[in-house]
Amino acid sequence: MMLGLLILAGGHSSRMGRDKAGLPFPNPDDPPLIRRVADGVSGVAGPPTIVGPVDYGTGWRLVSDEPGLSGPVAGLIAGLAASTSDLVLVLAADLPFPSPRLARELAKLASREPESQAIVPERAGELEPLFAVYRRDALADLREMARQLGRPGHGPSLYQTVRAVRLRTVSESEWHAWDPEGDSFLNCNTPDELAAAVARARVRPNQGGYR
Repeated sequence: MMLGLLILAGGHSSRMGRDKAGLPFPNPDDPPLIRRVADGVSGVAGPPTIVGPVDYGTGWRLVSDEPGLSGPVAGLIAGLAASTSDLVLVLAADLPFPSPRLARELAKLASREPESQAIVPERAGELEPLFAVYRRDALADLREMARQLGRPGHGPSLYQTVRAVRLRTVSESEWHAWDPEGDSFLNCNTPDELAAAVARARVRPNQGGYR
């Protein structure tokens, strides 16, 4: 079964102070971070779809947020609605070390457990819904819950919305075998996090999807 790839890049990057997805990574003359994210799982998933305002010069398919919603939920719903794949790997655009093995194993779980609408890792007791595999038929339930949770000026909680579907959580003891250090969940929300990720990438250039 073809695994779709959806990269959410529609946030305001307010804590970073500039567009995270478009930052060259790790070096100033490197391609934008969003391309690294996609390249890391290119052997697992199909051509990327970006949910966001621009394609960063990639030429990839571009989708706008779900009308009437805001935040990552709006991107998730719009991307699933536009997908032509039954299973979709959903990633945030600021994850520089995506593990292809983790992505592959999440997709396998989704294939083996068709009753589950989302396969979502848990880390430190919290969901990681932006490195997860979703079944396209979760769309209606996600949309309904998002509409219920949304209020003027505030996007619905991604975590609450995702819990509205038939969820298969993946415990740390499960995913640790596929991504021992949890590299896939390291994001770049702030300048300090970006600097730490750049240093890590330079010391360990084959980390994450670049094994």
